[in-house]
Amino acid sequence: MLAGPRIHVYIFCLLLLLPSNLMVMTTDDFNVYPRIHVYVTNGLSQDTLLTLHCKSRDDDLGVHYLKYKEDYTFSFHYNIFRLKKYTLFWCDFTWNGKLHTFEVYNWKRDTNLGRENFRWLLKEKEPCLFNYALRDYTIATMVTNRAHLNLYNLY
Repeated sequence: MLAGPRIHVYIFCLLLLLPSNLMVMTTDDFNVYPRIHVYVTNGLSQDTLLTLHCKSRDDDLGVHYLKYKEDYTFSFHYNIFRLKKYTLFWCDFTWNGKLHTFEVYNWKRDTNLGRENFRWLLKEKEPCLFNYALRDYTIATMVTNRAHLNLYNLY
């Protein structure tokens, strides 16, 4: 049994090692949910520049510019420290001077799909989500009213 000064040395050494072990751990090590990846591809005409600005309630991913067939990608985990496991990311898209908004990830809508990758192809008339079962893009309804940020008829 450790007694006296030896116990203090033991505890001191343990405390020195503990932070170094925690530093190599990331939030991914504590998260039981998979990392979700969102891909947005400019599928507009060849000479149309796409401006996109994606965000959630907690994160502003900034403004990005995509040329034809260029991609923008981001990934995230659900916030495991919230009791309500609700994650929502939406993007404002601008091309030819018009603003369009839609959700690129909605936990309530997308969690039951059993997938970790959401591939969007933005076309002139509508955004399309890649359907892995059909191996093709499926048309989604464009939402321009922020008060009703929901997409239906996706799959």
